[in-house]
Amino acid sequence: MYIRKHGQKWQVHIRFKGMRIAQSFTKKSSATKWANKTLTQLEEGSFKNRDKLFKMKLRDLLKLYVDRYRDKYRRDTFEYSIRVINRSTLGACHLAHLDGVRLANFRDTMLQSRASATVRKYLLLISRAINIGRKEMDIPFDHNPVSMVSLPTDPEHRDRVLSKQERELLFESCDNSNYFNMRSIVEMAIETLCRRGELFDLNYKDCNLVAKTALIRFTKNGKPRKIGLTSRAVEIIKSTTRTVDGKLFSLSSLSAFEKEFRKVVRNAGIKDFHFHDTRHTGATYLAMKGWTTMELMAQGGWSSADMVARYANLSAEHLAKRLAL
Repeated sequence: MYIRKHGQKWQVHIRFKGMRIAQSFTKKSSATKWANKTLTQLEEGSFKNRDKLFKMKLRDLLKLYVDRYRDKYRRDTFEYSIRVINRSTLGACHLAHLDGVRLANFRDTMLQSRASATVRKYLLLISRAINIGRKEMDIPFDHNPVSMVSLPTDPEHRDRVLSKQERELLFESCDNSNYFNMRSIVEMAIETLCRRGELFDLNYKDCNLVAKTALIRFTKNGKPRKIGLTSRAVEIIKSTTRTVDGKLFSLSSLSAFEKEFRKVVRNAGIKDFHFHDTRHTGATYLAMKGWTTMELMAQGGWSSADMVARYANLSAEHLAKRLAL
């Protein structure tokens, strides 16, 4: 180990068992203090080279993370979340300066224009990237700074389910829509319990019309699953025109689809119904037919019985009929 003055800085050079470490300081006292501390840590085996934290920004870590895991999740939503974070001031923050204050400011800024569930997703994405960085990329975080921030609370869970009359009104409105295959898309969502992204990623080659099954390759939790297809779902697949890319439904613009779907719902005279509510509706219909919780979990891709309970909302009238049997 030696300390020398170079220009206006004091440089520390340490060689230890083939390892070379260098650091510059404005004061000799600071250089000496750091050198003695570092040498002690090296001898104890507790030294962590924190250079990466000062050289790497959050956007660099997220790039490494997305390159490693982009094939596990739905690419469009995964990479969109990364782009949102990278465009913020947080993306340009060096990892050494990433703390609870900056993360809290990011959270509060995002909450001004985005839903709490979306902001929560961004923070959890950052947290996963940091954990992977610590475990698999040798990035010397002492702790995960996201753990210091209060995550936005989840909104109240929706329990909107279409009545049979509303369903017929919605289908009729879909038939009058100028959007190609609108009714088929809505019906398939109800029949299969697929999420919107899963439905638009569904490929013809992954549908076995003989066995009445379909393989959902890209899911919310990154785990592919096989689902059953109802007779109506098989009819829809058979009647759908083949697309160039092999997808069951072609989608040029997600925003255009959402805009048209809201118009369809409005024209049907239905209040407070979102596309994701098709999962609530489909799950409730199947529960009313006697499907077990395990069957609903497998079909809808839910990881727990509690999640199924949020989606399968049995009416009091249905329970009364069951009691009368």
